[in-house]
Amino acid sequence: MKQILFTILLVFSFYAHSDDFKAHFINVGQADATLLEFSKGVVMIDVGAENGSLGASRNSLNTYLTDFYQRRTDLNKTIDILILTHNHYDHYKLILDLSKDYTIKRIITTKFYLESAKDVVKAAKKEKIKLEFMDYRLMDSLMPKGYELNLTNLVRPGSTIPKLSLYSGKVSVQSHQTINNESFSKTPFKDPNNHSIVSKLTYGKTSMLFTGDLKTDGIRYLTAKYRDNLSVFDVDFYHVGHHGAENGTTQAFLDILTPKIALISAGDTTHRNSGSAWGHGHPRKWTVELLNNQSSLNKQDPIQVHAYPDEEVNPETIEIKKEIYCTCWTGNIVMTVDKDGKYTVQ
Repeated sequence: MKQILFTILLVFSFYAHSDDFKAHFINVGQADATLLEFSKGVVMIDVGAENGSLGASRNSLNTYLTDFYQRRTDLNKTIDILILTHNHYDHYKLILDLSKDYTIKRIITTKFYLESAKDVVKAAKKEKIKLEFMDYRLMDSLMPKGYELNLTNLVRPGSTIPKLSLYSGKVSVQSHQTINNESFSKTPFKDPNNHSIVSKLTYGKTSMLFTGDLKTDGIRYLTAKYRDNLSVFDVDFYHVGHHGAENGTTQAFLDILTPKIALISAGDTTHRNSGSAWGHGHPRKWTVELLNNQSSLNKQDPIQVHAYPDEEVNPETIEIKKEIYCTCWTGNIVMTVDKDGKYTVQ
């Protein structure tokens, strides 16, 4: 009995006090939900649900978080910061469930298209959660470092302190605008996707970039604004934009990021409705092949995966030889990183 108790205490001590950082990519179908686990706290990026499969997404998130907080009882079912990249169903819809079952201290999002995401405001008011909106003028004034969040209290004293910086968010485009010789029209920025908050996490020697559903014009806008400081987006890990859509990643953007690892959040092939991976054609074959040909990505043994040549068509099997992961291929994914940059993906 003493030996069993000692083993349990050792396991608890490791999880409660390990300096290793974990990024959990939760399989909620054709939607995003990412949990960043630190030694003393949690940050989440998006809590979406697949449109047309709300119940399945809800069950997946609930099961995962229940197991997580049973293991991390020291965190008291608390989420220190929740970042909602933009106000689309597949990025915010589970906010009411989350706020009912867990303590959320702070929500950060954008005001653009907020009228379609009334659940966000409702949850904040009901549970008395601090609600912050990324202001364009503020973001502009903070270039090039971005809006930096203080995560010191999320790690134990003496540990590596993570750095989380936010970029973009709500952008301001008039009828026509030119930024560093790049021309922009107003129409693409009526799309909430192009107002996605971009998050960069740095932990020791490792950095990660999350771009929400930023599309081609949003990517161009971001890189034009930061043309003289593009090194801020040079990262090791890339959470692939817009669920692996053809308009969520460009070769020029990959050349700026130079990622070693890419991960996609997308739904499985069994659902056949407009809100599913099949309905959107995610991940797109073109994008997976683009990533597979990216020289900066780490090599791995060849594996067969599926990707869609278009929306509402059957997926095709393709071979990849680089470190590309997708929740639609393997389910939940956990990436563990230490301060020296060593990592494992499960």
